[in-house]
Amino acid sequence: MSLLAPNGVVTTFYLEAGDCYFVPINWPHQIEDVGDDEIQFLIFFDQPTPGDVGFKASASALGPGIMAAMLGVEDVKDLPDFPFTPADPLIVQRVNPVDPVKSEA
Repeated sequence: MSLLAPNGVVTTFYLEAGDCYFVPINWPHQIEDVGDDEIQFLIFFDQPTPGDVGFKASASALGPGIMAAMLGVEDVKDLPDFPFTPADPLIVQRVNPVDPVKSEA
């Protein structure tokens, strides 16, 4: 798991069975299975209907001025051509396909 701190420092942790980690609110992070065994996570959120916002839609939502400032680019013309994404394909719905409890419609 890697975390991107507000100061731009990326810290990577190698998770093992029984580990517990806290990700501060709004810190970009990613979790990747780098081992050979299946891995399962128990994840808690501080709101009833969270969703993950991927980076692809962030470029569209924030605009070139903010993206340049965040990336340390002086002139927005030096930014790459970010694709416009009206809906983020990386938003993950919080549905557990192996959970026997069915939500009421």
